[in-house]
Amino acid sequence: MERLVEDQQFVVELKNKIEKLTGNLIDLRVNEDNPSDISVNLEGTVPVVSMGSHIYEYSGFARMCVEYSVASIRRNRPINILEFHIMLGRN
Repeated sequence: MERLVEDQQFVVELKNKIEKLTGNLIDLRVNEDNPSDISVNLEGTVPVVSMGSHIYEYSGFARMCVEYSVASIRRNRPINILEFHIMLGRN
């Protein structure tokens, strides 16, 4: 039970961070079926960010998901893998 509360709080913190960095409200979803998922859907009125459940186990994966989401929302399009790799190399 305590772990579930901690996980939920972690997701709220990730959501708040992305919203603060982009200036946009988002719908953040954790994908339990695909733990390595990292995607952004910008087709609706609110961006839908999907992060795999590995965010709970790997802090580096969670940071990478945040960076990808912020970059995609700021550019108003999902960025491709090569572009993201180059962006990470600069940081």
